[in-house]
Amino acid sequence: MKRFSFFSAFFLLLSIALHASQDRKVLIIGIDGCRSDALLQANTPNIDTLLTNSLYSFDSWHVGITWSGPSWSSILTGVHWNKHGVTDNSFNGSNFNQYAPFPKLAKTLKPNLKRVEVVEWGPLADDFYNDGWDEKIKVADGSTFPTADSAVIQLQDPDLDVLFVYFDKVDLTGHVSTFSPANPLYINAIQDVDHAIGTVLSALYARSTFASENWLILLVTDHGGRNFSHGGNSYEERRVWWIASGRDVPHNEVSSLDPGTYNCQLNAVFDPSCVDFALIRESPVHTDIAVTALHHLIYDTGVHPETKSEWELYGKSWLSPPTAIADVQSQTKFIIAPDPASGEIVIYSSDEALQPAELTVFDVMGREIPVSPQLFNNNIRLNLAGAIPGTYILHINLGNGSAVKKIILTH
Repeated sequence: MKRFSFFSAFFLLLSIALHASQDRKVLIIGIDGCRSDALLQANTPNIDTLLTNSLYSFDSWHVGITWSGPSWSSILTGVHWNKHGVTDNSFNGSNFNQYAPFPKLAKTLKPNLKRVEVVEWGPLADDFYNDGWDEKIKVADGSTFPTADSAVIQLQDPDLDVLFVYFDKVDLTGHVSTFSPANPLYINAIQDVDHAIGTVLSALYARSTFASENWLILLVTDHGGRNFSHGGNSYEERRVWWIASGRDVPHNEVSSLDPGTYNCQLNAVFDPSCVDFALIRESPVHTDIAVTALHHLIYDTGVHPETKSEWELYGKSWLSPPTAIADVQSQTKFIIAPDPASGEIVIYSSDEALQPAELTVFDVMGREIPVSPQLFNNNIRLNLAGAIPGTYILHINLGNGSAVKKIILTH
């Protein structure tokens, strides 16, 4: 028995050592202008496969200016517009020499990292400077599948450490046909991008070096939309989503607190009255993307980006051990079975017994479906036998947590 314990301990330590020595790499996938409710209603099997091993939220909040220029600047630099200086899509006033995008910051500690971006919107390549990318590849705006093909080529390079892939089709479709989950053209654009993302992920998993690598995959949108545009402070524009998939983030769905107010008139000056800074520390926001990616890349240096004062970062890292957003927020894990369902579904919780629920179901057109949930043996039973087959969105608000879930109903 002692002999077995010794070898068990030895192999456990060896496994930990091998895990620690794996190359840390980052893949960021950006989907411009993708509303959370539309993403939930779309058929996105490739994005959905990431959720099991992810920290994610479908009701996060945009606390800045809901144009692409300032949004992607915050996502890539880890600071808000009062520091990076970008307040619209012209990029006038940008201050990337002082507040550099995360690839440049990573390079200061690990100069041999190879960083590449593949983007459809020209300003992401042309108007960013001091950004640390070794190569900037511009693809035709809205092309989607050529973008994925270019990303696949990059992923075949075993020396690649950071890849940023940006898709613009969803935003372009919203501008010409409305940002609406009831718009089939908008939904189809999301589904096309999901297909392209599947191509990128397949190439990632097929890397000859994948088994010895530790990839952090970050998916994010920059803003939502309302009618034909965005740039304001409505719920539809400010509600955003993100997914952080990897072994080093907590695997939970986050139900976010809103750090701002819908009608706050945000100006070029960062107005403290517009946001609650205490809630920003507890809620995931755009600036966390850069800080989490940076932390993952430089983890073995022992430097934590939040404590490197000269970088003056606003964002926080989501890497384990769990951050404030995983500790403070209600993190009840909801499980729906069966999935897909043919009539009755059961909602389980991996936390304490479910409390009486505020539960609402919507169809893909945003119409509420009447339901009568029943509490049974600490679970919730929901009969959808009378509903037509299709995709539905379930909103759950309980005494011990909240979540938004997609339901696929078959008969």
